[in-house]
Amino acid sequence: MYSFIRPEKKSIISKLTKIWVFYFILSIILVALYLGAVESQKLYMSIQTEENLARKKDYQNKIAQLEAEFVTSRSDVNFTQQVQSQSDRISKSIANLFDLTPDQITLHSVEMKKDMLTLKGVTPSKEIYNFLLEAPLRSIFNESRVDFFPLANGWYNFVSVSRLHDFNTTQEKK
Repeated sequence: MYSFIRPEKKSIISKLTKIWVFYFILSIILVALYLGAVESQKLYMSIQTEENLARKKDYQNKIAQLEAEFVTSRSDVNFTQQVQSQSDRISKSIANLFDLTPDQITLHSVEMKKDMLTLKGVTPSKEIYNFLLEAPLRSIFNESRVDFFPLANGWYNFVSVSRLHDFNTTQEKK
């Protein structure tokens, strides 16, 4: 028995099986690479998330600190505005007091409190004081009292205490 073709070696695995095994292994490698990429992205995302949460916490702490500083600054501004307002009122009150004081009367000291004004000075006579200074003081304050002390030259030292009563607060206290 003779053959017209030359004998070739036959392998146990056919060419079709080799191709099929090659693509099967290639697909397993591609799936493994894809899963590795997904896992690395997942790890990267979890690290980014932790960093973002830490940053968020830092920002929240900074915001709370800035809000506290803002509240402090706002209270400082309010206090400054109150002081400025009170200073303006005192300046106007002192200017009005000096406008109110006639030229014949000399003031030595002025003491202003929240609801009281104390004036010390010299007047040529009790009548000049009564007509020129006491009348305006009585129109402003609820109670005005003056004590005169005679001087050797005929003039008078005086101490005037004028009070302003706030009836709303006294009624609320009752």
